[in-house]
Amino acid sequence: MIRTVFFGTPDFAVTCLEALHCDSEIDVVAVVTAPDKPSGRGQQLHSSAVAQFARSQGLPLLQPERLRDPEFLEALQGCAADVFTVVAFRMLPEVVWAMPPKGSLNIHGSLLPDLRGAAPIQWSLAHGDAATGLTAFSLNHEIDEGPLLDSVTLQVDVNEPLGSLYARMALEGAALAVRTLHQLERGTLTPRAQGSAEKARMAPKLTAEFAQLERLLDGWSVHNRIRACDPFPGASIPAPGEPGQRFKVFGATWTPSTSAKDGDEIHYVIDNESFKIISTQGISEISAVQWPGKRRMTVGDFLRGSRLRGRFTLSGQKID
Repeated sequence: MIRTVFFGTPDFAVTCLEALHCDSEIDVVAVVTAPDKPSGRGQQLHSSAVAQFARSQGLPLLQPERLRDPEFLEALQGCAADVFTVVAFRMLPEVVWAMPPKGSLNIHGSLLPDLRGAAPIQWSLAHGDAATGLTAFSLNHEIDEGPLLDSVTLQVDVNEPLGSLYARMALEGAALAVRTLHQLERGTLTPRAQGSAEKARMAPKLTAEFAQLERLLDGWSVHNRIRACDPFPGASIPAPGEPGQRFKVFGATWTPSTSAKDGDEIHYVIDNESFKIISTQGISEISAVQWPGKRRMTVGDFLRGSRLRGRFTLSGQKID
């Protein structure tokens, strides 16, 4: 069996951890995740998704505040792991990633060297990519630039939202991690250097502006940004008649125009039957809305409870 310490925090990483833990050829000797943090009205301590799973399975759990802490490093060394497996975790210092004899394996949500950075899945959707993938690579001194070990490609539907793609990629990433660890144990991997990144796109950490649709210049970009923010954080538009307030839209379905061109005015239309974002490139029909202070609801429920009708710019100004 190959011995590994698993590093991860969100639910995306749990899917991989569960697959490793259930595999008969892999021994997860410890799990490293973020410390429990206070949140909510009562400021009660809450654990990461990975911590919750590790505890439920009785896996040894390490939650260091600092990754260079001597006690943490000593505990890691004591695990005698062959390799570290990293999925959706913060950057590791060299003293950590260089510790195991077989190095540290990272599962990244893009086909490297394209979309290096913290949010590759969201940025791939925002770009409207017809295909994306995951890469297994070895950590080194540079972020997301280590030798490639293996990869998998996924096709993406023009209307697929983040929630769906995220779930599919979590499953594919888990299978990729298991396969890569098996190959690593058998000595059948051939690491290769990443290709030129001159034309590769970046995938930086998301900011609040990422979800603001009025910042975009064409209808196709608006449609893809809705997908990239669905279900979280939700693509948003200034709410007409409510200064400083924004509402969110979800579930976009795209119908392209036969005379598409870039850069023209984008507007949305709310009538008695539908909510559509319209441009010369095509129409993006919305299926769900979240108005300020309200829960998320279907467009049908929204239309029954709201008198808002008309044609509006993405900045919230009524056209007619």
